[in-house]
Amino acid sequence: MLKRPSAILLLPGCITVAALLLLPVLYLFGLSLNPPVTGEVELSTTLTARNYLRLLDWFYLRVLFKTIWISALTTVIAGVLGVALSLSLWRTSARWRSLLLVVVIAPLLVSIVARTFGWMLLLGDNGVINSLLASFGLVDGPLRMMFTQGAVVVGLVHVFLPFMVLCVMAAFDRIDPAVPEAAETLGAGPFTVFWDVILPQLNPGIAAGVSIVFSLAMSSYVTPALMGGPNAGVMTTLIYQQLVVTYDWHFAAALVAVLLATTLLLLAGFLYTNARRTRAWMVRQ
Repeated sequence: MLKRPSAILLLPGCITVAALLLLPVLYLFGLSLNPPVTGEVELSTTLTARNYLRLLDWFYLRVLFKTIWISALTTVIAGVLGVALSLSLWRTSARWRSLLLVVVIAPLLVSIVARTFGWMLLLGDNGVINSLLASFGLVDGPLRMMFTQGAVVVGLVHVFLPFMVLCVMAAFDRIDPAVPEAAETLGAGPFTVFWDVILPQLNPGIAAGVSIVFSLAMSSYVTPALMGGPNAGVMTTLIYQQLVVTYDWHFAAALVAVLLATTLLLLAGFLYTNARRTRAWMVRQ
């Protein structure tokens, strides 16, 4: 009898999620199965796989693989930096930890566009870094750092690193400081303590951070468009071109569906693998 009132209380939330999330996705999926008509965004009863077959072209596959590569690299770098930064914050005294955590997440208060333009001023041909290198005579000409994949990765890591830190810090807060201290007392070195004692307990936070950072990187548009230049070549910029340049909404809907499906499949594979490794570690204990 107690379960029915709980289910009724969840009903408004489920309806809201279905209306605001599932229905638009289903509409895009239905649109992707309609024949492409320039400027037409109405659903029709005619179904075709033409838009998805078009994606089998090597150009679109290369764009998809490039998007996955940039997002994965961003996630790995953000993960390593996030764990290192969170470990430093965790070992900091409680008096300073809150203040330093505010400093870490402070960039979230600034627009992504503003932060991206800041990196453009640093990495541009006439930017701060090239000017310093030229003033010391270290380079003959400007280093090409902007409008490259490296620039896009740097911008994305800066944008999404606070999300990783917040997730990992939440996992650190659940670790009893006496546990690593006991391991050190028993003769374990710093690396062993981190690798065998601390890191396995960070799995939930790392998994959450990876899920957030990877999904946001896969769907990011502003940073790749500004720092990648005209040759950004990621799925989001390609979708934008199909929507506002060629007005091919049906093909753009197919691109969105493929991007969403790819992101969900890769995340599901990662979470499944991470869950198996966590269970194996718990069995060894």
